[in-house]
Amino acid sequence: MLADGGLAFVRPVRAEDKAELAALHTRMSRDSQYLRYFTARRRQLPESELLRAVDIDRHLRMAFVAFVQGRMAAYACYIGEGDESGEIAFQVEDAQQGRGLGTLLLEQLAAYAYEQGLRRFTATVLPHNRRMLEVFRDAGFPRQVRRDGGVLEVVLEIDPTRHSRAAIESRHAQARACAHGRIAAKDEPEND
Repeated sequence: MLADGGLAFVRPVRAEDKAELAALHTRMSRDSQYLRYFTARRRQLPESELLRAVDIDRHLRMAFVAFVQGRMAAYACYIGEGDESGEIAFQVEDAQQGRGLGTLLLEQLAAYAYEQGLRRFTATVLPHNRRMLEVFRDAGFPRQVRRDGGVLEVVLEIDPTRHSRAAIESRHAQARACAHGRIAAKDEPEND
């Protein structure tokens, strides 16, 4: 369930998702693409990048995708770095940003990676990518942030702590309340 009470379907990425991933990339604004790749990108991703995005071994390389109303709206992955850590990256369609898809995918990635023996995630983020920094802050995982030149290096300890579990429960309770509010609003009779 998303922060606004909407629904998303999350599953591991599949090889046949290449076309949906390509379409997701084209729906992202130039700004969103820059925040993801740190450089201007072509509207079409090269076939080699699409293949790499769906090439997972479910241990050192894992990716999840989220669908909203039957269309891929977000993608997140980690690539193991060999020292109990994995580098993470996210893509969220502009029209779906701010709904909690990044947070939902981070929760899925962290739970899965922890079961695979990873203990931390690393991410390189541009300082003005406020939404991504908020996702990391609000996740509830212990984190370290340090500036390295023009970027921020974020380290998240993904061991499920009492604080991270409480943050997840709080987000889920808020999403349920939003969903109930949406349902109640639909059921109210219209005033003439």
